[in-house]
Amino acid sequence: MKCPECEKQGLKSNVFHGSGSTTDMYCPEFYDEEGKLHHHDMNTITQSFNCSNGHSWVSSYHQPCWCGWPVKKKESK
Repeated sequence: MKCPECEKQGLKSNVFHGSGSTTDMYCPEFYDEEGKLHHHDMNTITQSFNCSNGHSWVSSYHQPCWCGWPVKKKESK
């Protein structure tokens, strides 16, 4: 992982994990018509990051399913 702000500025930095959280909704697995197992986990994982140049950001996402179930990614400062 690289700091998005450092990349814009052409800088190099180390990236560190900050605090994180996840929602806790029950999302049952299911088998499709082909008998393949799916897990469409609608819980949102939120993770904060900071870099050695003082930038910080938060990333929120969903765990993807092998089938390409939609992954939504948001970043904010």
